[in-house]
Amino acid sequence: MPVASELAAWLREALHDPGPFDLVRLAGGNSNETLLLRSPRARRVLRRPPPAAISPTAHDMAREHRVLVALHHAGVPVPEPLALCTDPAVASRPVLVMEHVGGVVLRDRYPPGYPPGAGTARAIGEAVIDALAGAHLVDWRGSGLDGFGRPAGFLERQIPRWRAQYERYQVRDLPAFDAVGHWLEEHRPPDAPAALLHGDFHLDNCLLTPRPPIRVLALIDWEMATIGDPMLDVGLFLAFWGPDRPTRPAWTTMQAVSRVAGAPSRTELAERYAAATGRDVTHLDYYLTLAFWKLAAIVEGAYANHVAGRVDSAYARGLAEDVPRLLEEAAGFTGLGI
Repeated sequence: MPVASELAAWLREALHDPGPFDLVRLAGGNSNETLLLRSPRARRVLRRPPPAAISPTAHDMAREHRVLVALHHAGVPVPEPLALCTDPAVASRPVLVMEHVGGVVLRDRYPPGYPPGAGTARAIGEAVIDALAGAHLVDWRGSGLDGFGRPAGFLERQIPRWRAQYERYQVRDLPAFDAVGHWLEEHRPPDAPAALLHGDFHLDNCLLTPRPPIRVLALIDWEMATIGDPMLDVGLFLAFWGPDRPTRPAWTTMQAVSRVAGAPSRTELAERYAAATGRDVTHLDYYLTLAFWKLAAIVEGAYANHVAGRVDSAYARGLAEDVPRLLEEAAGFTGLGI
């Protein structure tokens, strides 16, 4: 797609590149649009809010730019941020331009260069948990991120926040949601030292080498980042990891490359993370429960859109079963017998 003249002029100056430029939409990107920015000189990535942004916080390009600058300077594998534009005279939506990293995203199958089997699954899990540990070890205050979030009371705020999200869109009675939420309130671990957390961490947000040796080239999509309890990242990543999930889990393709015999268990990867960071992972089950429960609250909102007739697709219809399955997986760590 073509680039508007005002934006093209800004790109020429900001990138020291005479162009011409064009844009190609890329898959993924979560809540923000992610496009390939091409010129005869280079391939870069351009990020911007969607046309109908709902949450200013979730689509704040300046916030994502700030965290990428801090992480890049700290040596964490992230795309190098190249330019930020928040001038509405240049572009109707803020624009963040960053380095293009040529890695692969893993979902439900290995790319051609990856040999099948437990060895590959282990290499993936260890590479990703090591990269996550490195991000959590960043001195966020020393990296210019003081004031980036509200770490005090972070974990305590999670249950009221996501319960309110669920109740705002509730269209059916799901007793397991209330039961698990009550368990989470009653079993909240002690506050842990705050760190920078990604906020939506899973394999889809990692770019890995196209072939062995397997390592993480870049951690991407930092729009949900904040300062708080980093075990939320660990919990979400490990919630969808490994061969020890139920036979019929929710979202069967999520991190399905890890569902092979001999892949490292959640406990193994959590212990590897603990060894790298010095953090306590004895409450891992709490964070696994919270990950599934929080997702149930978010996804029920999407299902409510389907019930209201605003969205009609096979995916939306499938949420009728996926949300109860998320809650079932959450309850599996609590001993509630749901």
